[in-house]
Amino acid sequence: MQIKEKLFEAFREDHAQLGRGLYDLRTKLAAGDVDGARGAASQLDRTAGAHIAFEESEFYPALEPFLSKVEVGAMYQKHADGLLLINEILSSPEGAPLPDTMELIGRVDALEEHVAECGELFGAMGGLNEDELRHLWRRLQFWRRKAPSWRDFAGPTPIPAL
Repeated sequence: MQIKEKLFEAFREDHAQLGRGLYDLRTKLAAGDVDGARGAASQLDRTAGAHIAFEESEFYPALEPFLSKVEVGAMYQKHADGLLLINEILSSPEGAPLPDTMELIGRVDALEEHVAECGELFGAMGGLNEDELRHLWRRLQFWRRKAPSWRDFAGPTPIPAL
């Protein structure tokens, strides 16, 4: 399998996992299952971290020559929005209802759109050469082995690069 196909397959796997996590979170929120929503947010925090770390530290910088600063900044902002959502859910007092469930669901929906749109970014990699693609593959593997949580990677108050 060529390196570009390996990266594409890894992205597909990661985005499918992110999509499932967001779907689970949305389902729990819509059902009013506060404990389930906290559990889903915690699971998403753990499973999304490696991919978020890879995108923010490796993938997005590699795409900067091919995308506008506004497009790149928007991608970082979506990650910051997602992190704030997770922090908000996980930091809410135990046993207390979550604030404005419909607003939280809307934020999950926006993240689901971002995950779907990220797949389209793969086309922007066409300008990268084989060595750059191999480097991205190695860095993705590094982040997968390191496996930080989203919150551990980004910290409590991420500042998107614009």
